Amino acid sequence: MSAASFAALVALTLLLGMNASAAVPPASWNAGVRQLELPAEPTGDEPEVHISPGLSTTLAFDAELLRDKEGKDTVALEKRESFVLVDAGQATLRLLPSDTLKSGARLRLMVRFKDGAAPAAAAFTLVVHPARAERLLEVSRATRTTASYQREAKEAKVEAQRCHEELERERAERGGPGGLVGLIAAGQMNNTGVVTRWLIEAVTKSPGNALVTLEVYSYRAAGRVAVELVMENPRGEQPWSAEGAMLTDRTGMELKVLPVWQRGFVETDKKRQHIVVEALATREEAQGPFTLKLWEAGRGRTVSLSGITFP
Repeated sequence: MSAASFAALVALTLLLGMNASAAVPPASWNAGVRQLELPAEPTGDEPEVHISPGLSTTLAFDAELLRDKEGKDTVALEKRESFVLVDAGQATLRLLPSDTLKSGARLRLMVRFKDGAAPAAAAFTLVVHPARAERLLEVSRATRTTASYQREAKEAKVEAQRCHEELERERAERGGPGGLVGLIAAGQMNNTGVVTRWLIEAVTKSPGNALVTLEVYSYRAAGRVAVELVMENPRGEQPWSAEGAMLTDRTGMELKVLPVWQRGFVETDKKRQHIVVEALATREEAQGPFTLKLWEAGRGRTVSLSGITFP
């Protein structure tokens, strides 16, 4: 079967809800601000903060950070040399990890406060993820404001509504007919059908990619987009399987990506393998170039392609 024929088959069976194993996609890590309140008395538990190479994480505190007599910050950061930037402001701390940090690594971070109020210091465990980072955390030691609780409640309501809609969508898809009839019944086939674009000459491949990219196709239909990759594994490398994926635009906004579909492990004894990343997106949401990043479990080897556009 030719690559183009396979692409058309994938579009009909996967792009628009025919994957019965699809689960509700995780909420975007860029969707809101994480609120973190520190207890006055130490409990022994250190909050985990997810960081990722090349992505900045900012902690905003409700008190001024302590500096030494020379005006230098007193931030204690394990493997500080592995960060491109450690920028301590008056009441903020911005961290930018480098590519030397491995997926799954756990680093200890401690900051001290100038006012001496309880708690006088705060400790965190930084957990390295190959692609996802918590972008902004608001850390407080005092009672949170009413506005803060209202914002958190609003975000929780939006997330609950999203989960409800995803559950209803899955129920409708699994209980409906298959093939083209199923696509029409689910409202995912409009008068333009499934539109395809060939992208291999338009995308930019990261030099550190774990796999060799041979072909790239993008698809668009009613309420959905997808990217199909035809990949090879460099000779001598371990088999590779995607654990997750992200599609982000230039502003950092993420599309709602469904579980990645992969025919099998990308192994050195097989010439090529197909991987499909599908996302829920309106035409307005899926405009402009996107960056696609996939990662595997455990070793943290990634594949990154920029310049992804949809027809």
